[in-house]
Amino acid sequence: MTQCKICSEIFTSDKSLHAHLKKHNIYQAEYYCTHFPRYSKFYKKQIPFINKKEYFSIEFLNLQEFLDWEKSVSVETVKVKCLDMLKERIAEKEYIYAPFHNEIKTLSMPPINIYKKYFNSYNEACKQINIEPLFNKGLPKDFYSVDVDDKEILVDTREQDPLEFKNTKVEKLFIGDYLLNDGSYNYTYVDRKSESDFLGTLSSGFERFTREIEKAVALGSYLFVVIESDIRAIISNHKLYRRKTNLEYVFHNMRSLSHKYPRHVQFIFSGSREKSLDLIPRILIHGQKLWQVDLQYFIDYELGIRPSKTKKIELNIQ
Repeated sequence: MTQCKICSEIFTSDKSLHAHLKKHNIYQAEYYCTHFPRYSKFYKKQIPFINKKEYFSIEFLNLQEFLDWEKSVSVETVKVKCLDMLKERIAEKEYIYAPFHNEIKTLSMPPINIYKKYFNSYNEACKQINIEPLFNKGLPKDFYSVDVDDKEILVDTREQDPLEFKNTKVEKLFIGDYLLNDGSYNYTYVDRKSESDFLGTLSSGFERFTREIEKAVALGSYLFVVIESDIRAIISNHKLYRRKTNLEYVFHNMRSLSHKYPRHVQFIFSGSREKSLDLIPRILIHGQKLWQVDLQYFIDYELGIRPSKTKKIELNIQ
């Protein structure tokens, strides 16, 4: 039961209340911000209204606010808050594995480096709440030292803008765009996406792409989706070019597929076509050694491709 704060009429659901607000010529945002004002935990700024659920759950406006708050309180307070936020996400989505790096980057959650700072590792933080991370293995030591030039890579005949590796062979593939051709099948495929391909695939092409992942699952295989952009650039370009694609829907689908088909699909944002050219052969060569590695985390923080420390990092994509 819920009561209208304007006229005191009682409603059995939020949906009926929200429909009723039209009679008062008021939007949901104005109604909740006026009658249920909420302010961020550290900056004490009013929380913007996106929808009721987010409005009442958000505590920090962005990652920068969390980082400023984190420095102002005790270690134990931060640890409790980090675990609470992790538990809330897992309980809300009924996950069997804890969130991964790219998921956290698109949500209002502390980054994995914060968990490493206070718990020594993300695995240890997850262990304290009795759950295993979706990706829980370390990067192979020879990830970048392995020789990739002499390996032949199969390129799907339907790949419209193929990468030019040193040694390739065009062949129709059952899954993805690229597969290692070294005489042994390692069950690892790569699907290459431009930024626009990624947005289209996880919006209008979502059902078709889901079937692609299901083919990989049926074969006991793994699909790495390598996007020739990064999350920051996608968010920035979305605003700059006023794209109609619902970006939150796209990221929601990325997160959802990763948990619906755990350890069968992973989305990697390489940052550029040039970096994809270097990254894809290494993914194919290492194959199953990477299936439980949060590769994006290592790309962002331990392989030299680091986000700028001078810019404030936004947690919300709106």
